[in-house]
Amino acid sequence: MQAEDVKVILVLASWSSGSTSVAGYLDKCGAYSCPPHVHTVDERTPNAYEPRELMKVLTLCIDENTLQPTPRADAFGIFFPKWIMVQKMKAAEAGHRFIVLKHPLQSFVLPVIMSTLPDARVVVVSRPFEKIEATRARRSWAASYGDWGARQVYGATYTWLHDNSYGYVCVPYERFRSEAALRSEMLTYVGLQPTPEQQADADAFLK
Repeated sequence: MQAEDVKVILVLASWSSGSTSVAGYLDKCGAYSCPPHVHTVDERTPNAYEPRELMKVLTLCIDENTLQPTPRADAFGIFFPKWIMVQKMKAAEAGHRFIVLKHPLQSFVLPVIMSTLPDARVVVVSRPFEKIEATRARRSWAASYGDWGARQVYGATYTWLHDNSYGYVCVPYERFRSEAALRSEMLTYVGLQPTPEQQADADAFLK
């Protein structure tokens, strides 16, 4: 397998939305999630399934508290094309046909990401704002991680997708966890075909 044959699945969602479960599920189904990952202090989601290198540059370019570009915002356009090519090479060497990328700040740099990956498959993870806010409060996180931040993230996400007539699949978090048929539809959309063992591991991951 060659690096250029590796496809990218982009998971777009706010913090506290359940996107970690979706990214982890795709990882268990055979997608390469570009380790090492960011780890959290939340015992329910110790592994965020977010590439540590990607997170570092995203937070350099976008302020996590204000969700506004920083003076270093242009750095992402320099970093991402080279970084994703290296990740595709690593994925191909490990026998993976897909990469999954997830971080809330991705929504604010979609022009760079999508110009680099024009054939990426997009999965939007949705969750009611009040549940997002409740999760933020439980974790005692800043406002950008709850209702307020979610409205900014989804606003940026849907504006770009709609303005560019870009296809995507929307996965409601609660239904994703409880409905195997919905998970199957998502896998079909992104083109991922897990082995029976991978599928069983992924389903067990959600329980």
